[in-house]
Amino acid sequence: MTFSNRLYTIIAVFILCVINAAAQDRPIGYWRSHLPYNAPVGVATNGSTLYTICDMAFFTFKPTGGEQPVPYSKTDGMSDIGMQSVGYDVSTATAILVYTNGNIDLFKDNTFYNLPDLKVKNIAGSKEVFGIYTENGTAYLSTSLGILVIDLAKYEVAETYQFIKNNQVIPVKSFTGVGTYFYATTPNGVYRAEKSNPELQNFQVWTKVSSNTVLTSMAVINNVLFLADTGYVYTIINDTLSKIYTAAKTIQHIDAGNNKLLICEYNPAIYRGHLNVLDMSYSVLDSFDCGKPVQAVELADGGIWLADVFNGLTREAHGQAPGYFSPPGPNVASCFDLYVHNKNVWIAHGGYNDKFLPNHWGFGMSNFTDDKWNIYRAYQYAPFSDSVNDIVAIVKDEKDGTLYAGSYESGLFTLKQDGSYSILKQNSLFDSSKNVYGQGQREVIGLAIDKSDNLWVTLAFAEHQLYVKTPDNAWYKFNVPNIATGGPMVTDDNGQVWFAAVNGGGVAVYNTDGDVTKPSGHTSYHLSTGVGSGNLPSNYVFCLAKDKNNNIWVGTDNGIGIVSNCNAPFTQSPPCDAEIPIVQYDQFAGYLFAGNNVRSIAVDGANRKWVGTDNGVWLLSPDASKIIYRFTADNSPLPSNVVQKIAVDDVTGDVYIGTIDGLVSYHSTATEGGTSNENVLVYPDPVPSGYKGTIAIKGLVANADVRITDIDGQLVYRTKALGGQAVWNGLDYKGHRPQTGIYLIFVSSSDGAQTYAGKIAFMQ
Repeated sequence: MTFSNRLYTIIAVFILCVINAAAQDRPIGYWRSHLPYNAPVGVATNGSTLYTICDMAFFTFKPTGGEQPVPYSKTDGMSDIGMQSVGYDVSTATAILVYTNGNIDLFKDNTFYNLPDLKVKNIAGSKEVFGIYTENGTAYLSTSLGILVIDLAKYEVAETYQFIKNNQVIPVKSFTGVGTYFYATTPNGVYRAEKSNPELQNFQVWTKVSSNTVLTSMAVINNVLFLADTGYVYTIINDTLSKIYTAAKTIQHIDAGNNKLLICEYNPAIYRGHLNVLDMSYSVLDSFDCGKPVQAVELADGGIWLADVFNGLTREAHGQAPGYFSPPGPNVASCFDLYVHNKNVWIAHGGYNDKFLPNHWGFGMSNFTDDKWNIYRAYQYAPFSDSVNDIVAIVKDEKDGTLYAGSYESGLFTLKQDGSYSILKQNSLFDSSKNVYGQGQREVIGLAIDKSDNLWVTLAFAEHQLYVKTPDNAWYKFNVPNIATGGPMVTDDNGQVWFAAVNGGGVAVYNTDGDVTKPSGHTSYHLSTGVGSGNLPSNYVFCLAKDKNNNIWVGTDNGIGIVSNCNAPFTQSPPCDAEIPIVQYDQFAGYLFAGNNVRSIAVDGANRKWVGTDNGVWLLSPDASKIIYRFTADNSPLPSNVVQKIAVDDVTGDVYIGTIDGLVSYHSTATEGGTSNENVLVYPDPVPSGYKGTIAIKGLVANADVRITDIDGQLVYRTKALGGQAVWNGLDYKGHRPQTGIYLIFVSSSDGAQTYAGKIAFMQ
């Protein structure tokens, strides 16, 4: 082949691969956040763009031009999670974002600049930031420690004004400038100082102008200062507060509009609020009903926008219906349980407390599929308006598309693929809870589907802990000896059912001997602590998982135990004890996660274990002898180190990690291996110049041998697939990047029965 023909071939392959790459998955190691943006706690504007902070994250929205809201999170460069205040400085085009822990980001030109000064400050007490005022490139933050002054051009904290009386720091509730003066409100009254005074750090230069009431927010319109407490709005005339408005509800905040004052009010007794708009004659110009408004702004076009905790970012335009504009996301951050398969994600948003009482949460569940979110919650989804609260378990039958959701109060919710549903609770075979706090409730706590397509259900504190629905919709229930309550569950390859007792009762394994309809022939075994009794690391069990070798992994409040070769009828003595493995980490070896809460264990396509704890996420080798990754909130986009649930998409390799502060996903290296090489996909292909990421080859037979050669047959790289996906760092055995050209991929199963040949292009 001539050089010109060879070059033509490379270019042709490159063009075809670019077309194909557009539809491929995200690269290995890619993080994605799945956070709620429907509960804003503050909003600021430059007159055309809205900068909105939510409980967990932040988004921007420009209403004109048909643009969609743009969400941001730690995966996009934010330094933290959980927001409390926002402001905007027009002169430097900078948004100031303050987190609940005191961390600060400056957002400019789509880039985040972190200022951790307040977060890392070693002080006792809170680091609350009540509001932000900006003027000429400087941001003034009203905090529990005084006034924090930020030079926005230099991206640095310039100084702090502290008000100290009787050796106590006085919190500053709000701060603003009017004419040549700065004003600050505190629990001790309102103070004023000349802007030009070079000693503003000295409390002695501040003059008290009023002490009649505790004022919480201020706004300035045409050099007129407005101040508010929870019931009234005032102006200052001759250093005296003058009342101009009496609120019908509790005032949350006041803000300056275009020659008008925006007053956010809320009545907690009826969970409703409204926004009142005052003209400069102090008359109510307009009023809008809403949920819980906490801040308002007016754009240059006259549109008024609210940060409404209940309804999201809300437009209140005179004479028009309200509009709600928030980025799509789950209903709330909590992820008590997850079900994931082939890019279809279901989240259970319920829970119960440490006394096993339901939280009475009507947040329901959220579904993410085809990059779209669907929300199922009380008052929005009709079936859940009938007290279907605290969904704590969720599973889907992939054979017919039926979803099962367990409510810790209201039994079992079943959703068919056509949208029809049913609820099994009081009028069913489910027993009422024997828990003194849960009388009359059907507390479904665990769900699993076995290889015979039986649906297994556990109930908490019921006379019968274990229930099963056969494929012909017949129900049966069982009382399992030596265990008082149900809990999380799995089924193994032998048809046995394993479930934990959430109240510290260890684990039960139940064997139906292949026939669920004849309880008399069933056997069970109870595992607890102690050699010969199960050898669990603790009786307080949070989770169970079955790996690809049919071993049962038990996560407890004292680490992990692994049970293998536990088969009915339990004739050996003891039938099965857990092994508590020792793992090497850094220079130390010890029992696996001893002393730690292990809340979730998930098995990926390579039989590796993803472990969720109160100290982040760990990826273990198949036998737990090696720690492959450790992710925390400090070294990754994890929203929190407290992990509630982990689920692995066995088709895509994505690992979904649900924390107490929200859900993220990580595109990992392993997928479920098949029995043949089908729909093999290489990503990226072509490999662009300068690419230093991981190359993935997916759709392979399980644990295949993968070899990459040049066109002359010289071996460049060899590896073994992680389940159904092989990964390559793009370097040959000498650590060099291959030259521009086409390289061949050869795949074979361990027995040589399944083979595949493909190619990949490298570009310089």
